[in-house]
Amino acid sequence: MIRRRPSHKKDFAHCAEMLKALAHPTRLMILQALLKKKGCVKDLEKSLAKPQANISQHLAILRKEGIIGFVAQGKSRCYYLKEIDSIEKIFSCVG
Repeated sequence: MIRRRPSHKKDFAHCAEMLKALAHPTRLMILQALLKKKGCVKDLEKSLAKPQANISQHLAILRKEGIIGFVAQGKSRCYYLKEIDSIEKIFSCVG
């Protein structure tokens, strides 16, 4: 995530893309679930009661922005947060 203040147009564009990636209820639910523990798509599908295709689309957006990463476990991908402290700060503002 962002560690310095943006100073160039390109930096602001990156910040805007990062904020867009975070600005969806399903993606926030995914992040909250991943704060608790690493999870595969099937785990997230169960806990969020959302279809696999929908979860995968949101994971792709979060992965593209570098917010999450994954490890392959057989045919499954298990996702984890790359910037746990930053994500915890986001959720601390909502109680």
